Amino acid sequence: MGKEYVNLKKQRCLQLVQECTHSGKSKREWCAENGIGYSTFMRWQKRLRDELAGELLAPQEIVPVQVELPEQSSHRSTETALEKAAPVVCEESIEIRTGNISIRLPKDTPAGYLAGLVWSFLLVLMSQRINTIASFSALREKS
Repeated sequence: MGKEYVNLKKQRCLQLVQECTHSGKSKREWCAENGIGYSTFMRWQKRLRDELAGELLAPQEIVPVQVELPEQSSHRSTETALEKAAPVVCEESIEIRTGNISIRLPKDTPAGYLAGLVWSFLLVLMSQRINTIASFSALREKS
C-alpha cells in the first residue's frame, strides 16, 4: 500500500506540473490560482527532475556512420552524384534520443524552446515510468 500511495502522489504531482507548464502562466501565478504553495510546487518539480535526471543523463551510445561517395572523374560529376544521393544528415544539429523517441532540431534552436522541450520530455518519461510501476504493483498485489 505504501508504494501505491507514493506512485499515486507522484502521478498527481506530475499532473499538476504538466498543467502549470501548459497553462502559459508563471509558476507563482499558477500556484496562487490553484492554492498550491510556490515552494511546495518547486519541491515537487525538483523531485521529479532529480528522479528522471539519471535516466536522461545515462551514457549515450555514439554510432559511427560511414558515407561512401562514388568516384567521379570530374568535380562537376561529383556534385551531380551528391545531388542525386539519398539525403544524409551532415549539418550540425541537436538530437535528443531516449528509448524509441528521437527528436532532431536545427543547431540554432532557441535555448528557451530547447529547455521547454527537454522538460516536456522529462514529464512524459516520468509519466510512463509511474504508470509502469503502478501497473507492476497492481499485478503483484493480485498474485
